[in-house]
Amino acid sequence: MAERVKGVRDFIGREASLRLEVINKIRDSYERFGFEPMETPIIEYLSLFTDKSGPEIENQLYSFSDKKGEKLALRPEHTISKLRVVANDKSLVKPFKAYIIGNVWRYEDTAKGRYREFVQADIDVYGSNSIRYDADVIGCIDFAFKNLGISKYKIHINNRKILQSLIDELELQQVDGLTVLREMDKIDKIGVDSVLKNLSSLMGQDKLEKLSDYLKGKFNPESKGQQEVNELVEYLKDYGISNVVIDNALVRGIAYYDGNIFEFIHEDDPYKGTIAGGGRYDMLSQKFDVEMPIVGGSIGFDRVMEIIKERPFEDYTNKYCIVNIDKMDKAMEIGRRLREKGLAVDILFDRVSLSKALDYCNSKKIRYAVIVGSKDLEKGEITIRDLKEKKDSKVREDQL
Repeated sequence: MAERVKGVRDFIGREASLRLEVINKIRDSYERFGFEPMETPIIEYLSLFTDKSGPEIENQLYSFSDKKGEKLALRPEHTISKLRVVANDKSLVKPFKAYIIGNVWRYEDTAKGRYREFVQADIDVYGSNSIRYDADVIGCIDFAFKNLGISKYKIHINNRKILQSLIDELELQQVDGLTVLREMDKIDKIGVDSVLKNLSSLMGQDKLEKLSDYLKGKFNPESKGQQEVNELVEYLKDYGISNVVIDNALVRGIAYYDGNIFEFIHEDDPYKGTIAGGGRYDMLSQKFDVEMPIVGGSIGFDRVMEIIKERPFEDYTNKYCIVNIDKMDKAMEIGRRLREKGLAVDILFDRVSLSKALDYCNSKKIRYAVIVGSKDLEKGEITIRDLKEKKDSKVREDQL
């Protein structure tokens, strides 16, 4: 028996349809906020990722050599590919707002909810340092979640300048500062006390107490980042957003972001955790030899799907199937007419009994069976069976 590759999944039927429905709702939400679609290839030169993200990322990549010996990789995210496009296209008018929804691949350990192939749904604004755009990205993602019927979350906000001021206040070298940030990033998993214990060998008691005060909201280092956070919170009110938490412990993307950062945290079990995140990453553009402010965010599509899949499915879809046909030309004509009206229509070409035909419809959760038979057609009628309500109705064929 042929086996599936570890860390990837198959989707068929209603689950595949539901994924497309969710993608379309996210796409619709992004476009309502003026973001334009972008597409990039799934393969890039390996050097694009190792040069811009560092050689250590290669361990997380699906990399390979093509027949000419070129080293290539499947994209592990959209950010670097998007920056390649925007940095190289001098014709783009700034600010440029773009979105991309597509599969990415990372060679990582698999676990529940973690896969090696997954979907990222990104939005970014290129070319403006206005914090209004930070709020616009958050407002757009918030709108998308409301469009999907997801509401039980808080938006956690911090700023990397505040975190850098903390490292400076603690008088830590860069390497030790990164260690502190990495430990802080584990707080949601192991708690503040465990993080402080893990750092006790790195820092003296005075510094440890100051870090503890910071994590517990008792101390805030002077920083321009605090002004940016306050500005962002005010702008979010214009979007009707008030479910905001100023989160001193939020780190996000240790070597990536340099301004405001945010995460949407779902609060209901069993799906507590981050469902979207992002922030400002102006300095990343310098790796492409340009100076360009950027802010963006991404919805964790697969995590969102886990939440949505728990909702009860509609028993029957509003689809049609033409069955029990003994006049194929008429069945094809009816199918064509219904499709031209925007309806989804299947046709069961096999000649089977009516009971088996209805079993087929029920197995597909098709709501309406259009029964095309000679006796009805002689009277100018067609029988439509509502499989959900278990009712038949006669419809004049010329009024169908």
